Amino acid sequence: MKIPFNRNTLGDEEIKAISDCIKSGWVVLGDKTAEFEEKFAEYVGAKYAVFVDSGTSALFLAVQYLVRNNLIKRSMHVPSLTFTSTAEVVHNSGLAVQFEDVDLKSLCMDDTSTDSIGVHLTGNKCKSPSLIYDSAHRIERDDVKDSKAIWCYSFYATKNITTVQGGMIATNNEQQYNWFKMARDHGLDLGTRERYTGKNRQYDVVFIGYRVKGDDLRAVIGLEQLKKLPEITEKRNNLVKRYNGAFDLDNKGNHIYPILVNERDKFIEKMAEDNIQVSVHFKPLHSLTGYLHCPHGKLRNTEWLGERLVSLPLFPQMTVEEQDYIIKKVLKTKLLCQR
Repeated sequence: MKIPFNRNTLGDEEIKAISDCIKSGWVVLGDKTAEFEEKFAEYVGAKYAVFVDSGTSALFLAVQYLVRNNLIKRSMHVPSLTFTSTAEVVHNSGLAVQFEDVDLKSLCMDDTSTDSIGVHLTGNKCKSPSLIYDSAHRIERDDVKDSKAIWCYSFYATKNITTVQGGMIATNNEQQYNWFKMARDHGLDLGTRERYTGKNRQYDVVFIGYRVKGDDLRAVIGLEQLKKLPEITEKRNNLVKRYNGAFDLDNKGNHIYPILVNERDKFIEKMAEDNIQVSVHFKPLHSLTGYLHCPHGKLRNTEWLGERLVSLPLFPQMTVEEQDYIIKKVLKTKLLCQR
């Protein structure tokens, strides 16, 4: 038996949607993008959503909005236990990155500063009050309802739903929404469809923006994936429950299933011998070359977790037989440890 870390849920529905989009003659940002944004916003309980080309771009625009409106000036707090995107957008916006520790159980930042990007690591909801939430690992109904924060999502190929590449910004603030729509498309006051099909094709560059917009070709994939999301979520939750029962854990997130092991390299080698692909989420950023200059206090939990975390395969098509095989092989190593 050979078990990959992830299997995507793309199928015939997405193939047909892509084909229909190509045949329509309009594949760039347009009506299907707007439809995807509207339905995604409805799902997460937001008033507005803006489709961009990646989760990293979503985070970058969110930080840029804060900087350009003088809502943040010098630095932002981010967990060290996250993917580089969370911190790189802060650095690339001219701000200092201040690394913070995480809670041993939730794996989420326990910093109380609001000048922060909270990360819903593994899909577990970060409780720390933040200006921005990195929700690349979490897509849940009504999460954004009544929230004053900017929420950023990723639709990369390994995420719970995918547009292959893509991201979304969700907000309840109309001013933010209007700015994000222009910022993703060079700062233009007219969208692509308005410029090419409208009667008034004279546009203005309201401010110097970026080229990070989504498009209809990826939006139609997202629309089909959204239809599948409730079933995907249910299956992932059931797999997490079975893992929890086998390992006596209480993991909450349904995007990644983390365990803690002693002698991690040895454990990963044993999994490879048994044809089980595992991963590590994540190596603490403060220990990586590009971030050695960034200030931080004591990060005891992050450093302890960073030496032991391993992520097991988790995808909705996983069979009981496959999961039982993984559980059996993990327990056989006798390398599991507790938090």
